[in-house]
Amino acid sequence: MLLARREFPLKRTLLALLMFPLAFPGVMVGFMVIMLAGRQELIGALSLKLTGDRWVFAYSMSSLFLGYLYFSIPRVIITVMASATKLDASLEEAARSLGASPWRITRDIVLPALSPSLIAAGAVCFATAMGAFGTAFTLATDIDVLPMTIYTEFTLNANMMAAAGLSIVLGIVTWAVLALARSVSGSAVVASA
Repeated sequence: MLLARREFPLKRTLLALLMFPLAFPGVMVGFMVIMLAGRQELIGALSLKLTGDRWVFAYSMSSLFLGYLYFSIPRVIITVMASATKLDASLEEAARSLGASPWRITRDIVLPALSPSLIAAGAVCFATAMGAFGTAFTLATDIDVLPMTIYTEFTLNANMMAAAGLSIVLGIVTWAVLALARSVSGSAVVASA
């Protein structure tokens, strides 16, 4: 809402920084997470100084989640910002003039108005994560995620049938989530995302 409605110094710079993940391939996002959360890297060094323990979570489910989260930030921002700019501010002003608290305005006016775009953003992030092979390839060395299983079956095991079957399952699940989001949020919102 802040990015959609307010003008402030360095807004364009902040938006450009938030859109960086669109320019990065998944392998680069995974490498960034490794550089932050690896044994000898920034988070480990800081945690060692602050707590006496070295926090290392590269190559874990947490690092994979962080990689996918970073990869998804611009997709959510673009989708929700587009919807937030169309939100009728007079509804919020009317509620405010009737004595509604900021929390009540958010709960009763803003969130219902933004819910189609939030659902669409979630579906787009899910679909992107399902196909983000580079991030999974870099971070999911000991985690069984479907893109890595497909890759292993195709390249290491030369099992074309299993790789093809898993690819079809991945496509069907992704399509089903997108179709569900479209039916729940409305076709115009998901189509614009």
